[in-house]
Amino acid sequence: MSEKRIETIISIILCITGMILIIDTILAQFFDRGTYANNLAIIYCITFIIASLKYKNIISKKYVIIPLYLMIIQTFYSLIIK
Repeated sequence: MSEKRIETIISIILCITGMILIIDTILAQFFDRGTYANNLAIIYCITFIIASLKYKNIISKKYVIIPLYLMIIQTFYSLIIK
């Protein structure tokens, strides 16, 4: 597989995983439904760091960065509430 195709696949996986984590956090934090997926969040963070080091263009894609920013905002909000 070419490097560009691998970068696209990783970008899509990061986008989908980020959206799942955002929805999971909203459900767990605001509606008390389910539990927060700690393992998935840790895997997402590690994957994001490794992928952004290897593929520099991942950081410039909005559909990868916006879920990351939303998770950071959710983290700050949960720290303020508690």
